[in-house]
Amino acid sequence: FPGSDADARRVGKQVVNSPLFKCAVSGNDPNTGRLAGAIGSFLGKFGGYEEGSEADMTLTLGGRIIFSRGKFVLEGDEVERELSDHMLHAGFGEHDEYPVHQKFVEIGIDFGEAGGNGSAIVLGSDLTKEYVVVNADYRS
Repeated sequence: FPGSDADARRVGKQVVNSPLFKCAVSGNDPNTGRLAGAIGSFLGKFGGYEEGSEADMTLTLGGRIIFSRGKFVLEGDEVERELSDHMLHAGFGEHDEYPVHQKFVEIGIDFGEAGGNGSAIVLGSDLTKEYVVVNADYRS
């Protein structure tokens, strides 16, 4: 598992640059599988995964634990609404005259004892349908 600050930055970038995860954030969809997929993609590329070591891993979304002790911790529709609301309130309004500061979808990835002491804060953006349409037709 990643152990250095550079490793933590790399796994964070893998998550924030994942097109599927960006779309989930844009749609206020707390799709935990897309987060897990981005982390798994990182581990597949950079190695370090040992069978069973996910038992030490903890994932949080909006400050709520969503994965712990080797399994997802999601208790039904109420939790999904809470996570979706966190994502919704982190977004900028489409018609805001200026961006409201300090809005973000908070994701925590802790590899536990297997992960070392590395840490990082990584910023990213979502991927909206409008963004794709504008940039697909853009000519320079």
